[in-house]
Amino acid sequence: GKLVEVMVSICTITSFLCLLAGNLVGMGAILSYLLSISPEGAIWMSAALVFAYTVAGGLYSVAYTDVLQAAVGWLGCMTLAFYSIANEENKAPPPSIGFPSYMYPDDATCEMYDGVPCENDATACCYNTEKWCPSDDNCVVDNGAYPFGDQRIFHDQMTNAHSLTPFPNAVVFNWATIFVLAFG
Repeated sequence: GKLVEVMVSICTITSFLCLLAGNLVGMGAILSYLLSISPEGAIWMSAALVFAYTVAGGLYSVAYTDVLQAAVGWLGCMTLAFYSIANEENKAPPPSIGFPSYMYPDDATCEMYDGVPCENDATACCYNTEKWCPSDDNCVVDNGAYPFGDQRIFHDQMTNAHSLTPFPNAVVFNWATIFVLAFG
């Protein structure tokens, strides 16, 4: 009813006054630095500029500047994207060497690190413990690798609690982040 409308209006006006005050202080700090004037004078100058801009152009000036800012933003994003793609260096890291019981994802990686048949699956190729880890204090390992090979994409990572096994509760954290971002 009417009471709710008044309460929401008061909350909105209060929040926008706080936002305006913060923006005026920010503009004042910048103008104070650039023009070497007092912060209070710079805040009053900022308020006068905002007032003059609003009176002179109203919402049309806001719409025109928003279109201009959006165009500049998109141009910057597209320029950066094309620059990044054009100047990308193809220096991907080598496949992971793994760790004891690590299963290599393909034959090329297996040959690269002199893999051996896995204990639990003789058709798969695993980390060569005798060569790369002769003793506990002398191991060449990559503990960040997934236990079943370097997989680029996990098609079920949002629904399968075991898809990101080395990272406990990854699915829970992933969904929690989505809910926090969605519902603020």
